[in-house]
Amino acid sequence: MTLLNQAQVEQLKEITTHLRQVRQEKSIRIEEIAAQTLIRAGVLQALEEERFEELPEPIFLQGFIRRYGDALGLDGNALSHTLISNVVRQDPKNDHNNSDNKPNTYIPLIVTYILLLVAASSGLLYILNPRQITSESLTPEVNNQQSMVTNQ
Repeated sequence: MTLLNQAQVEQLKEITTHLRQVRQEKSIRIEEIAAQTLIRAGVLQALEEERFEELPEPIFLQGFIRRYGDALGLDGNALSHTLISNVVRQDPKNDHNNSDNKPNTYIPLIVTYILLLVAASSGLLYILNPRQITSESLTPEVNNQQSMVTNQ
């Protein structure tokens, strides 16, 4: 997981502590939550035991917390929005540095899509209106040439 500042780690600890307490009060095993939320039990245990270095990126944690909260009968959206506002938001300095390091891949994709669209359109036009070179289309030219030869 990416490094979190101290305030972000504290917020995540509060959320996971609350989720663990509610789960224990309801006597629900972590395996039951894993089966219901489709989140691996190891990830849920790492979340509850505050082993944040074993967890995925914060954006994935948002979904995990929402599903975990919903499975416990809590408002998972509210919990995940708390996480969004406090954990996913990063320093503007980090955002600027990260954006400089990322290559812009949107332009090549757009060019690729345009080329595919042009190729598909031209293929469709060819299929619908093929240029037929048959003996019938050559016949008028041959007839014209034969008549010119006979006229001379």
